[in-house]
Amino acid sequence: MTAGAMTASLIGSGFATGQEIIQYFVAHSWQGILGIITTFITVAFMGHAFFRAGLNRKKDLSSPNDVFILFAGQKIGTIYKYLALVVLFLTYAVMVAGAGATIHQQFGIPVIIGSGIMYILSAGTVMLGLEKLTNILGNIGPAIAIIAILLGLAGFFMYQGKLGQANQLVQAALADETIHAASGNWLISALNYVGLIIMLNAGFLAQTGTQANTLKETKIAALLSSGIYAAGILILFLAFMAGFASVGGAQVPSLVIANDIHPFVSYLFIIIIMLAIYTTVVAMLWNVASSLATEGTKGHKWMTALVGLIATLIGLFLPFDQLVNIVYVVSGYFGIIFLFIMISKFCPNAPSRKINLCT
Repeated sequence: MTAGAMTASLIGSGFATGQEIIQYFVAHSWQGILGIITTFITVAFMGHAFFRAGLNRKKDLSSPNDVFILFAGQKIGTIYKYLALVVLFLTYAVMVAGAGATIHQQFGIPVIIGSGIMYILSAGTVMLGLEKLTNILGNIGPAIAIIAILLGLAGFFMYQGKLGQANQLVQAALADETIHAASGNWLISALNYVGLIIMLNAGFLAQTGTQANTLKETKIAALLSSGIYAAGILILFLAFMAGFASVGGAQVPSLVIANDIHPFVSYLFIIIIMLAIYTTVVAMLWNVASSLATEGTKGHKWMTALVGLIATLIGLFLPFDQLVNIVYVVSGYFGIIFLFIMISKFCPNAPSRKINLCT
């Protein structure tokens, strides 16, 4: 369940719709593969570090984002703790907007309807509590990743004859701003992507780690989850490169592939996208609501409903791809700084034994 919950928390609207993969990896053409490798290595480290923090320092994690204080100390950690809440709140808005964009692209239904449905489902689930939430995500996450990988494979084989045009088309799309790039450099984009994951998932992963039984379990879970995630990114990357002429300017690139395979496949994949968004937004909303009110209380339920509603309304004001480019990229740079803080603390010779999580 630990690996499944991590996989589910990683796979959100940006991944399932393909918009993240376009901006962080495809925008760098074939150098994007180097970015995917970097992402795999750093996400595996990050997942293990947070799981291990939860396992070893459970008593110090009374609030979801207290894990930032464990790694960065009281002053810097507190800044990150509250910064993470802002990032989670805004990203929840992005992902709920992604739900609305998906439904609108396929059926022409107003964005507010798709976004509203996602808000109701996510808020209702958060009210069930962390244990039930982990069980739900642990079962759904791997299935979504596998289906996304299968879609990517089908798309790649369908478009592979056009693979030679990919680099030229990507450069042209960047020049006329048909697509956005997270950064001008593939390594910065990859690190920014991992930084975003840190800002979004640190609290949830640390709390998930508190439910682990052994250190070995945390290692296996982090490696397995990051491997599945990186494989999904790579396969969708190849599919988008091959089919860039079709998917490059779409708000929901993966849905274009599904439609090109067969209209029936697109209807099935809409369900997958919505599930992917659902598994991520519930973890985010839980984090914010649980940081502002005690879980299990009436106040927590009211806070869940209020925070989710406000974020949903914000998400309706900007196009989905612009939201991804602004909120994700800015958040990712803060996460890059924290990644280096984690690396410095998560080692046997850390200068401060008080916050060294290796013991």
